[in-house]
Amino acid sequence: MTTKAKSSTLTTIYPAPVVLFGIEGRGKPKAARFGKDHADLAVKAASQLQLQVLANDNPKVAEIAARLPVGRVHATGKTFVPFIRRDLYDKLIAVASNGKNHPPPPPSTAAATASASGPKPGGSTPNLPGNWCDIGIGDLVVAQESPEDGWYAAIVMEANGDMFTLRWRDYPRDRRIVRHRNRLGLLHPGTKATAETEKSAKAAAAPKPGKPSPANNAATTQTLPKHWSEINVGHLVLARDDGPWESWWEATPIEKAGDAFKLRWRDYANLTPIARPRFELALICPEAA
Repeated sequence: MTTKAKSSTLTTIYPAPVVLFGIEGRGKPKAARFGKDHADLAVKAASQLQLQVLANDNPKVAEIAARLPVGRVHATGKTFVPFIRRDLYDKLIAVASNGKNHPPPPPSTAAATASASGPKPGGSTPNLPGNWCDIGIGDLVVAQESPEDGWYAAIVMEANGDMFTLRWRDYPRDRRIVRHRNRLGLLHPGTKATAETEKSAKAAAAPKPGKPSPANNAATTQTLPKHWSEINVGHLVLARDDGPWESWWEATPIEKAGDAFKLRWRDYANLTPIARPRFELALICPEAA
């Protein structure tokens, strides 16, 4: 008579397919389901990715889980759990609140925790090119993974004319990508801001009674500045969010105070505006428009 092998501790705790879910730094919901074979991996990854775990035998949980995308078990943090629709996420939260799991923390709490433990660059400081013509092997730039997943820091590994092979700086195990020179974003090559600049950045985020700096509504298209000194209200740039994956997204300055800007996310205008100093903004190549 044969006996069944014992299940692992994690599989025993989470007998049903596991669901990871949470809110990304800019307020976008993420969730994915993982089968029994990948339950251990999903649960271990949840803590690192600042995500909640949901798994029980409730039929309502199973019904919602079946509508979620399957987790990309061979991907890194930024694509391990994909984004989902807000309405589906709300339904998931509803069943999670009735189960044994705790609801996820509010976005502000998740972002603060994640930013403290997000991936950091290692090794020597790579070169930051000042313009697109200077991009070369070993340089650090930002590249767009997709419109849905945003932009990420990347290092140029190979060059073939205007085409570059890059690896993600914080996700070196991901498959390398190929991008045209004009499809890369540039990080500010200068020095960090002084305490006075940081003070101005905070001031830019607060309302200015009596004398606000309104956006330039006369422009019909958003200008892509060629240099950081040209950045002004109404232009289109890249700003890094406060989430754990250090992703960059298109943003538009709506107020300016010296070298400090108040910006609105281009594709998420309902989110709270952010404050960034000039040196923390990245440029999109004007030739890419």
